[in-house]
Amino acid sequence: MARTLARRDALVQLGVVLAAVGAYEAARLALSPDWPLALDNARRIALWEREAGLAWEAPVQDALLRLPDAVIVLNAFYLGAHFVVTGLFFVWMYRRDRPGFRLVRDAFLAATALALLVAWWFPTAPPRAAGLGVVDTLRRFSDIDIGSPGSSGLTDPVAAVPSLHAGWAIGVAAGLVAYARARGARLLAPLYPAVVVVTVLATGNHFVLDALAGALAMAAGFGIALVLRRARVVPLRQRRGVEQPGSSPGS
Repeated sequence: MARTLARRDALVQLGVVLAAVGAYEAARLALSPDWPLALDNARRIALWEREAGLAWEAPVQDALLRLPDAVIVLNAFYLGAHFVVTGLFFVWMYRRDRPGFRLVRDAFLAATALALLVAWWFPTAPPRAAGLGVVDTLRRFSDIDIGSPGSSGLTDPVAAVPSLHAGWAIGVAAGLVAYARARGARLLAPLYPAVVVVTVLATGNHFVLDALAGALAMAAGFGIALVLRRARVVPLRQRRGVEQPGSSPGS
């Protein structure tokens, strides 16, 4: 009986995550790309970065373009790790700590919803498509067009802000730091978002500020998840207090 209930709960949790991802992708597909506005916003971000000394996209990419094989690996990592690593992380979280799984799940869902709202309000082209001297490495080295002006991408191609690649990677690292038993895993966890940020810059898919916005979205997601958990836990404790045998209003 216990195994059956556990299996059923696992399927429910899987269904929740898949439904959320599906809803997010459907919403992105439903958004009609406003390329003129998205290109203007991308140039605004590029200007802000230059003023702040954060225009690192071209230097990072130029350094890695000298190693074509490394760029091909980063292309594959960009396309696959976002969902594969995150999916494996959630499987591990579910087996490691159920309350922790629910907290992290809610944080990811909240961050993703916030990202969709920002992408709708502030559509932004990726640097590779904004005429800023940044190469589209997926097209050049892997012959893959995930969305550029005049083409039809699989998802909204002007949703560079915030970077969910960076945000989700930070969420994965936070979960490992908080719940992993092995000290080595906790120490190495921050390397994953660092590699992801280098990847999104090197492939020309995000600005530095996109990655920072993704980190803020994930932080806000955890804040929302903590509030939701507290909202669930407090009524449960109150209910248990009422149900205590022998309790009375005057006790």
